[in-house]
Amino acid sequence: MYRHRTSRFRLLHPSLGLSRWQHLQQRSGIALLGLAGLVLSALLLAVPRYYRLDQLDKGRTAYMEAHWVDFEAVERHWKSLPILQSLRRGDEPDVRRFLSNQPLVVALLDRFEGRRLWIRQGDRLVPPADPALTQQYLGWMTHAETAQRFEWNPPREQDPDFGKVATVVLLSDRWLVVKRWRPGSPEVERELEAALAPNRALRMGLIRESDYDRRDLVLQPWGAEPNLQADPRRIATLPLGTATKTNAFGDGWNLGGVGFDAQQQAFRSSLKRQYWGVSGIAALVALTILLGLWLRYRTRKKAVLDADRMASMTHSLKTPLAILKFRCDSLRLGRLDPDRADEELLKISEEVDHLTTIIETGLRVIRGGGAPGPRGQANRAWFQEVMDDLRPGFDAEDRPLDLKLAPEAGHAPLSSLRAAVLTLVENALAHGKGRVTLETWRARRRFCIQVSDEGSLEPHHLKVLGKPFQRIRESGKEGFLREGQGLGLSLLVQVAAQEGWGLTFASGPGEGFSALLEIPAA
Repeated sequence: MYRHRTSRFRLLHPSLGLSRWQHLQQRSGIALLGLAGLVLSALLLAVPRYYRLDQLDKGRTAYMEAHWVDFEAVERHWKSLPILQSLRRGDEPDVRRFLSNQPLVVALLDRFEGRRLWIRQGDRLVPPADPALTQQYLGWMTHAETAQRFEWNPPREQDPDFGKVATVVLLSDRWLVVKRWRPGSPEVERELEAALAPNRALRMGLIRESDYDRRDLVLQPWGAEPNLQADPRRIATLPLGTATKTNAFGDGWNLGGVGFDAQQQAFRSSLKRQYWGVSGIAALVALTILLGLWLRYRTRKKAVLDADRMASMTHSLKTPLAILKFRCDSLRLGRLDPDRADEELLKISEEVDHLTTIIETGLRVIRGGGAPGPRGQANRAWFQEVMDDLRPGFDAEDRPLDLKLAPEAGHAPLSSLRAAVLTLVENALAHGKGRVTLETWRARRRFCIQVSDEGSLEPHHLKVLGKPFQRIRESGKEGFLREGQGLGLSLLVQVAAQEGWGLTFASGPGEGFSALLEIPAA
């Protein structure tokens, strides 16, 4: 039932249709526009995410630069070896101070006095009691001396705790010292307290390079505040933090640092605000583009519709003008007797008035958003004045016209309403049968105007009314059931839709035909 007016117009005028090349260009343009829309949508969706990642990287880089001295302090403390003067019993005050300052020292060997190995036991040094542990430490120290390096890390094949505990063997002129960093141990906590004193600006810990991509790491209780240690899961996932690659702790170990919980929360809040800010800007850009495309579509659609309306109006005026020209030529050449000439002059006058109404209404619709004209009261006197102009036509056709006008009034642009009422009454006179009745009444906020006659239409014919160039044929007969091009009702439908009026056509066997126009009540 519903069709696009432009398509119907082009079907009636095949010469105005698009060529194959134009169809191909149109489809290619639509495809390119769709592809551009997909790319733009992907970019607008990706921009906030990449902006957030970029800000996260910048924040971590800035955090590393701000706390570089803290990383150096922990690494320097790990590789430092304070002077130890004497070692006789293992519990001398000098030894206790040494062990207090070096919580991670686990073994010590004097290279000059008997090459004796000492094992840490709390705050003192004792001779080793475990032969396997003694052999392991002595092997590490021998390799460190052979390598002649100040610091030496046991390789994987010589360290049974490789990857779990960081180990270093420090070599000095007199002493060989073994240090072990066991994540989560109290010794590491004391080591960080000593290394970061007096300013504890961050929390630190060791993480394997391979652990950055692991998803099975769990949060360790010893990695939470108030501890200064940070477990690998927190180092890998907390937004405010960084890690640096270092050889001081052995192969595969990275030294990482993270901010405290309050700093993490502030950094998250800042990232969230920036993310939603950029997302809002991206959404605004998308909405602006969509609005621009929609406005462009509406503008192009209105331009095409206005062009088709103008073409429809000019095309529909050709036949009436040709008839007028024929009648004028007949009068000019004196082919008609005086009585017939007067009758033709009256018809010419009525036809000119009808064409004038069509042109004014058509231009009113084409102008679209222009001023609808002054609004006024369509009361009983106004309707009688409008109908007085049509009385001669009804008298000439010997057709009765009845007015059943209510005392109430409607409120509408009088010029548009006059054209609408004239169109309905003239159609009833030209295409209807028998008595024509104009009736008005008020129904709540609506003012109803009904024009009816004694003719009838089939139900499927009602769907044709209001469509330009749609003419009704009578089944089994040649020619059209009604004259005209259907432009008057077509323009009326458009005016009614633009003004917000209701327009309903109804017909039934034995009930006649009626057109109901609903406007705001005064």
